[in-house]
Amino acid sequence: MVQLTVVGSLNYDLVSYTDRIPAGGETYAGQSFETHTGGKGLNQTISLAKLSPHVSDSNLKVRIIGKVGQDAFGKELIEELTKEGVDVSNVEAIEGERSGVAVIIVEKNSGENRILITAGANGKAHYSNDELVQLFPKDFGKEVVVFQNEIPGTLDTIKWLKENRPQAEVVYNPSPYNSQSSEIIDKVDILVVNEGEALDIAKDILPIDEFKNFEQEIESNEINGFLKLATQLKTKIDQSNSNVVVITLGSKGSIFTSPRKTDDSTSKFVESVKVSNVVDTTAAGDTFLGGLVTQVSLGQSIENAVKFATKASSLTIQHNGASETIPTFEKVIESFK
Repeated sequence: MVQLTVVGSLNYDLVSYTDRIPAGGETYAGQSFETHTGGKGLNQTISLAKLSPHVSDSNLKVRIIGKVGQDAFGKELIEELTKEGVDVSNVEAIEGERSGVAVIIVEKNSGENRILITAGANGKAHYSNDELVQLFPKDFGKEVVVFQNEIPGTLDTIKWLKENRPQAEVVYNPSPYNSQSSEIIDKVDILVVNEGEALDIAKDILPIDEFKNFEQEIESNEINGFLKLATQLKTKIDQSNSNVVVITLGSKGSIFTSPRKTDDSTSKFVESVKVSNVVDTTAAGDTFLGGLVTQVSLGQSIENAVKFATKASSLTIQHNGASETIPTFEKVIESFK
């Protein structure tokens, strides 16, 4: 069995739609209101669960490590995960804390949104050595651990895993990016970033002249520039010749590097699946990550995993919403036929 673990945030989204944003001090009637479960940690966990084969011998088990408040929002977040078959035994409901929330105002005409996040219990997601020993037993078999940057303890937990559980495979999506992320990327097995995050990392770890050269190449030819940047990032962070760098390029596609020394050392580009009716791209990134991780964990090559993840994302963006739009493994397989 392969255990897929997400260490990350759980938020409750409160979304108001309006034809314009009210001015300071103004009360204005919105058009509609929705609530959704969210947070990158929760969304990626649901993506892993839905994109795992739903058969008894699939050999993948999904769990999340995180914190919620002892409130109605926290209860609903846990219920949503449980419904998808996720192990929530390591989601702690903290007494006296509120669950994390995102208050979102969407201007319907332009699609522009304004998001105010209150961390709540997510702000307490920093784990001691004793807690990590309990959360990651030494005698456990193969485990893939997924991280983002929406909780405070991410970098310390990655360092602890590589020092104490070196057999664990670490997948890191440094979003939202902060400069400290560049300090631990050499401890990451699979680094998944978008264009902006790739450039942020490059700016932090490359000499300024080299970084500016990449900026110019990307401006001249975006795909070729990012192909070269992905290869250079792998060279800079790769300590074992097994690391993988994946750069997503939105509607254009994605770029990946080979994990093995014997393979072609250059990066490769996978074109996106063209979709005529793009409705909502909110969950595209989290869907891609879930597809990538589940396929790699099932033994697929990185190239096949990227192609599967690309197809899964193309199905997601044809529907409105977040985690509820993520397709199942079976639907993705059917779409290839």
